[in-house]
Amino acid sequence: MNYTEFFLFASENILSLLLITSATVFIYLLIYKKYIKTVFDPFFLITLVAGLSASTVFYLYYHDLIKKIYFFDFLITEISFIIGFLLIKPINFDEYKNKYIPASKNIFSDRFNDILLYVSSISHVALQVLTYLVVGIPILLESRMSVYSGGSGFGVVGRIIDVVGIVGPILAIHKIFYLNNNQKTKIYNYTYLLLVLIFMLISGNKTNLVYFVYYIFFVNLYMLKIKGKQALSTIDKTIKLQKTLFISSIPLIFLVMYVQYINSGGESFNRPLIALGQRIISFGDIYYMTLPNEVIKFMDSSSGFMQLFKDPLGMLRIYSWDELPLDCGIEIYNFHYSNGNLTGPNARYNYFSILYFNEIGQIIYCFILGIITSFLRNSLYRILPNNIIFGAIYALFSFNLIYIFQDQAFTLAKFINIIIFIPILITISLAIEYITIKNK
Repeated sequence: MNYTEFFLFASENILSLLLITSATVFIYLLIYKKYIKTVFDPFFLITLVAGLSASTVFYLYYHDLIKKIYFFDFLITEISFIIGFLLIKPINFDEYKNKYIPASKNIFSDRFNDILLYVSSISHVALQVLTYLVVGIPILLESRMSVYSGGSGFGVVGRIIDVVGIVGPILAIHKIFYLNNNQKTKIYNYTYLLLVLIFMLISGNKTNLVYFVYYIFFVNLYMLKIKGKQALSTIDKTIKLQKTLFISSIPLIFLVMYVQYINSGGESFNRPLIALGQRIISFGDIYYMTLPNEVIKFMDSSSGFMQLFKDPLGMLRIYSWDELPLDCGIEIYNFHYSNGNLTGPNARYNYFSILYFNEIGQIIYCFILGIITSFLRNSLYRILPNNIIFGAIYALFSFNLIYIFQDQAFTLAKFINIIIFIPILITISLAIEYITIKNK
């Protein structure tokens, strides 16, 4: 089924769609309830989207649109992931709330923290402006996904932004809410965060507008680990800001969709509303585009390793980008459409494992992925030292778990960016700190 066919079918069977979707989302929220701190926790969004996506498979099976073998393959892979995830205990927030002052580990000085903030924020702003000058403003482009693609080498700019675009805001938010600042510092940090919001708005990514709320969440979460009870009053204050930002993001999402629609030549005012509704029921588009009529059998199933490690293989020039396999989402899109667009559904881990692995491989892959996801979300928080720099590192890994359910290759690329550029950022900041101290 292509998009149009599914939307038409869904419109004719809307009641069952609503019931199955609601029930599935409820079950998923129940399963992961202990791992979600608040609706401002990105893991709430992850769970919500996971439920919306899974409901597509149940909906297709209910209407006899897919064979039992695919339905049970989905169930087995999903259960394997959940078991792997639940093996690791959730973060015990009450444990940290009841602490007065946890043992502090001042590995990095306050001076270093400030330097890293300036290095990250200046790099972030400069590279974003460079992107707009070289490529254009993403929201006005035909495809924002092509901004850093093409193998020209400009992609390294996007890789650096992936890191400094989170480290910078995290440290700035920490500076504003948890430290005393002079007037110049306040102006700098507020100006930078305002620019960050503008970058998010013109990125063309609708959900980017909610990411700022998540940045605040991660700062609060890590400050709870560092300061215990002493952080609670500040956390309560920032919750009001999170609510305001979250509510404000809703009309801004429609604004982004409307600008994109008008830019593509549309004229109907209602079309963005319809598009939003279609997007909500399309988180599982990979399933209705490949499982009905066994379209999955027509997909290339020989390149699992290359698909998963495509980014490091291409980045290190072990293979040229032309030699690497076509993204499986684009391959699916091309099967249904012949317009040549570089777009397509995300290869969720269920589909990825069913396509590339046998029955045992499917279980192992999803089980290990569940453990990795839970480790980065829960164990890493407990392991890392009590310092806001490590809080930023935790935020980088935990924030990017947003993508791991829907595209493991993309998530792996994000993790590689972190592993490469965090040491570089720290080294540059330490060098600047050493020079400034020496010249005093």
